[in-house]
Amino acid sequence: MTTNRCYQLVILETSDLHCNIVPYDYYNDKKSEFFGLAKTATIIKKFKNNCTNTVLVDNGDLIQGNALSDFINRKAPLAENQIHPIIKVMNYLRFDLATVGNHDFNYGLDFLFKVANQANFPFICSNLFHYNKNLKNHLGKSLFPENFILEKKLDNEEIVKIGFIGVAPPQILIWDKHILHHKVAAIDMVLATKQQAKLLKKMGADIVVVLAHSGIFPIKYVTGCENAVCELTKIKEVDVVLSGHAHNVFPGGKVFNNLEKYKIINQTGKINGKPVVMPGALGSHLGVIRLELTKKRDKWKINQSFAEVHNVRDVEPDSHSLALVSEENNKVLSYIRSEVGRSSVHFNSWFSTLQISYASQFIQKTVLEFGKILLKNTKWENLPILCAFAPLNTGSHGSFYINIPKGPLAIKDISNLYSYDNEIKILLTNGDQLKTWLEFGAQIFTQIDVTSSTEINILSPHFPAFNFDCIYGITYEIDITKPYGKRIINLCYNKVPIKSTQKFSVVTNNYRAAGGGNFPNLHKLKSLVETTQLYRDIVIEKVKEQPEIKVTLEENWRIHPILSGTKQKIFFESSSDSIPFHPKFLTLLSKDEKLKKAKYLVDITKF
Repeated sequence: MTTNRCYQLVILETSDLHCNIVPYDYYNDKKSEFFGLAKTATIIKKFKNNCTNTVLVDNGDLIQGNALSDFINRKAPLAENQIHPIIKVMNYLRFDLATVGNHDFNYGLDFLFKVANQANFPFICSNLFHYNKNLKNHLGKSLFPENFILEKKLDNEEIVKIGFIGVAPPQILIWDKHILHHKVAAIDMVLATKQQAKLLKKMGADIVVVLAHSGIFPIKYVTGCENAVCELTKIKEVDVVLSGHAHNVFPGGKVFNNLEKYKIINQTGKINGKPVVMPGALGSHLGVIRLELTKKRDKWKINQSFAEVHNVRDVEPDSHSLALVSEENNKVLSYIRSEVGRSSVHFNSWFSTLQISYASQFIQKTVLEFGKILLKNTKWENLPILCAFAPLNTGSHGSFYINIPKGPLAIKDISNLYSYDNEIKILLTNGDQLKTWLEFGAQIFTQIDVTSSTEINILSPHFPAFNFDCIYGITYEIDITKPYGKRIINLCYNKVPIKSTQKFSVVTNNYRAAGGGNFPNLHKLKSLVETTQLYRDIVIEKVKEQPEIKVTLEENWRIHPILSGTKQKIFFESSSDSIPFHPKFLTLLSKDEKLKKAKYLVDITKF
């Protein structure tokens, strides 16, 4: 059949919700205008009311990531007939489909399958399988269906068959090795997509859409790559890619400006000519792909495509979505407000990527002390012991910083100090490996050219702060005028330069020890201790055992001051709450109270 009529198909995407339903910052115990599925729901309902042909999908990292998800998993497990709160809301909003993200595996397979089975919509995943030691590549049955065809009747006239593929980073086998080893097998996302896209076309799919829990990075693709969206758009049979994982916004995010040479067009949301969208995180945005379709000789053609994101900041939350989870929300609020101790210092993370902070050093000193206990009466107990830790909650969606005034400490504050369910690991390393470890993390800083007069952010937009490992127990400086590999200088232990073969034990977490963050060869280091003790539990016990927490700052690392100065205008961004507390090397340039942001000028002579 041939029709000259043009139909519009609207694909709506959520991604990286991390169980954020109510627009509430549990860690800081206050309402938020920046995120929450209940806010996204208002926009979703508006699209469904105004557009006849909509499809609603989720792109993973759904069930883990905040105080609500932790409460359900650790303190108040779901009863047999109790539906997970985020699934309740998604069922109400009539989602059509979902895939899984890496964090959906953090609580184990049984919990993931239990939650997925509560949904009134299918979960799919094309590149993750049950582990079978007797089969090639250990690939057993797929964890979820590898594809799905949704038949959509456009304007109640013509049926279009939309084929869906879902892929997630194969790195989950590393990141969650402690719970997925010999349970899950994986293949490359691009390979899986190529296979399924061709299969879907043979099955009669008119359009192929990839739900890629993967980021947009302008790098040369290698097999097994974590952020594969650019490569996925090159697959002939693929028409649309829905992105996630990296918590960025596309189109429109600043990080994607000036990437036209990589065929990433930030203004229009096209990559290699294909429409792509990434809707931030936590329900901060709704991703929208609009396709204008015509049918000729029984074949559908995409005449035009448009990608856009809709910010929830000025949107009222959907009242019914809030009502669905009010009971769970109230229980969580009661739990997180439980007092566990007191602190004599103000914990914050506003400047923790530029200097040491009470928050980071308290965590480091606490887990290092615990590490010493673990190594006692082993042959490693006399090794120098260090602690690697990356600053957390360093800013997104306006309020995601640590800001805990001196005084009472509640469960919410401990969760704010350490928000992940990571286990303690201790690795054996040497001086060369330590330097490599630190050099990799120092990529967070943009290389400064003292002769340039351009404006530049001191932090690289492409390097997440949770990979900026700072190591306590040694001293060093970071020279940000130098390139990667030559930045760590004056590396010492007890004021003596560290030798390349000098041995150390390093306390870290299971994510990093397994290779998380792609640190060079960390996963090959010898593990000295295996334990299931969680960072957060150790911190809670530390707080409980003392009348008041006292922390003395030790400046064990700093950015190397460039005494000659620079012509370059170097800036740093943080929360507007930080303004009364900013260090001497920063000068306030501007502030935006609505967005809760402050912009500072950096004086590199004063570090």
